[in-house]
Amino acid sequence: MKKRLNISLWTLVLCLLTAIQTFGQVSICGDRQSSHPVDIRALYLRDSLRQTGIDTIIVYRHWLGTNGFNGYGKVIWLDKGQCFQYKIEFENSGGNYGIKQVNLSKLKSDSLFIFFFDNHIDTITTNPTKQSVQMSHDAEHFVEVSYKDKSYCFLISGLLVQFNSDNLRAKFVSLLSDENDSIIRIDGERIPSGTKRKRN
Repeated sequence: MKKRLNISLWTLVLCLLTAIQTFGQVSICGDRQSSHPVDIRALYLRDSLRQTGIDTIIVYRHWLGTNGFNGYGKVIWLDKGQCFQYKIEFENSGGNYGIKQVNLSKLKSDSLFIFFFDNHIDTITTNPTKQSVQMSHDAEHFVEVSYKDKSYCFLISGLLVQFNSDNLRAKFVSLLSDENDSIIRIDGERIPSGTKRKRN
């Protein structure tokens, strides 16, 4: 009886320690844990979309590469032939820290998905390696594309994207980033942080 009680207590302690350790974290690209607020919000939005039956979704986060959790994120999806995007704006300046707002836009086209599928990006399993310089706090791009019951995910540094512009994985990241202006939004609305969008 005493042995069973000790095992039960030990199991409870392990569960509590695991809960404390993973509080405010999400899993990205397998077992890597992230506590970046943009990752947490983006994956929450992704899961909310999945619950409505949407299964073709891109999650993107650009960590800008200096000391601190700066950056932005995007959740892009297809719904009945239309392409939509949540842009997650993050603020880490002047004493402000956290998600500033989430903007909903309708995109002009589904060219990001076309590029992904036409170029079979999901068959690329490694990042490029060409890099002329090193940086101690390089930028990081997180990309996850889910479609049907499949999921494709990778992380890549900013310099690898910059120095490998001919690489398909790097090109895809460049299309997702804010530096790209070819994906023109045709309408949009601002959703203040912490509010939920009403469904029709």
